[in-house]
Amino acid sequence: MRFESPGKLYLCGEYAVLRPGSFAIASPTKRKLWVEAQESEEGSLSSSLFPAPLPFAWQGGAFISPIAPEKCFALFAVRVLEGFCRREAGKDLKLEIKIGSGLEEGGKKLGFGSSAALCCALARAITCLYGVHLSEAEMLKLAILAHFSWQGSGSGGDVAASLLGPVFYASFDSEWLSRHLSFEAVFKNWPGLFAEKLSLPPLSSLALWTGKPASTASLIRGVKPGRKFVERSDDLCLIAKDGALKGEADLVKRAIRLSRYNLESFAKREGIPLENREVRRAIEIAEALGAAAKTSGAGGGDCALALGSKGECRRLSCAWKAAGFAVFDDVLDLKREK
Repeated sequence: MRFESPGKLYLCGEYAVLRPGSFAIASPTKRKLWVEAQESEEGSLSSSLFPAPLPFAWQGGAFISPIAPEKCFALFAVRVLEGFCRREAGKDLKLEIKIGSGLEEGGKKLGFGSSAALCCALARAITCLYGVHLSEAEMLKLAILAHFSWQGSGSGGDVAASLLGPVFYASFDSEWLSRHLSFEAVFKNWPGLFAEKLSLPPLSSLALWTGKPASTASLIRGVKPGRKFVERSDDLCLIAKDGALKGEADLVKRAIRLSRYNLESFAKREGIPLENREVRRAIEIAEALGAAAKTSGAGGGDCALALGSKGECRRLSCAWKAAGFAVFDDVLDLKREK
């Protein structure tokens, strides 16, 4: 069986969403990651990034593999998710799991949230094979639980966009989750957590990649967004949401532009390398052509996002390619899933 999950890009709300109850808007990408899973005689995990399939098994309730799961994110996620399903279903399966990805180029992440997408695809695959039935909210919590357990931080907004589609999202209390980091958390109320599906206006979208992956975990570690920055960010997310609900593309573009300036000011105060020289130049090109552009996610220089009319994005795509950037045309899926 094959299970697909898209990547994500943030339209607004980065960093502020780390504060419990604060907002972000994120959209899935049309590029996806997929998991093929089936019952087998032996458990194994394979990927084009691995030199050979990794065998794994459960012995006496312990997860056994030649590589410690703490050194391999995919193996770690499988351990968490299968551990949950073994407990819920009361049975032990042997699974052959294969991972493929359109969220990487040449073995390097594109900055589209591949780890969150992998958690979502694995959660869908493993719960299906074990016959564990979860509500949409419980599936979201399970996927976040696997992701957060590895990273020890994050808002879960990337997981929500990968699982639900375009989403207006408010983050959970990470300190609360750290204290309740167990399978029972899937069935509890998470303080602050909120996810509402959205449909964005008919905008065209572009993303670029500089070829230099950034580490989200290292960028957000220890960051505590201040009140003024968060309040401004929340206001801009509400403007973007209003634009989405009214179908007014200009409101969404305005919120994206102003989010860039709010983030830039915050990043300078915190010493976060949000925009490198290449990304700043790309954003300036976009603005000159009428599109709204900004970094997406934690920043660090790996990718940028632009939204605009078809004509604006067509001209911008040519300009970015002429400047030597790797460009992804029509990158976002802005329609709400039913």
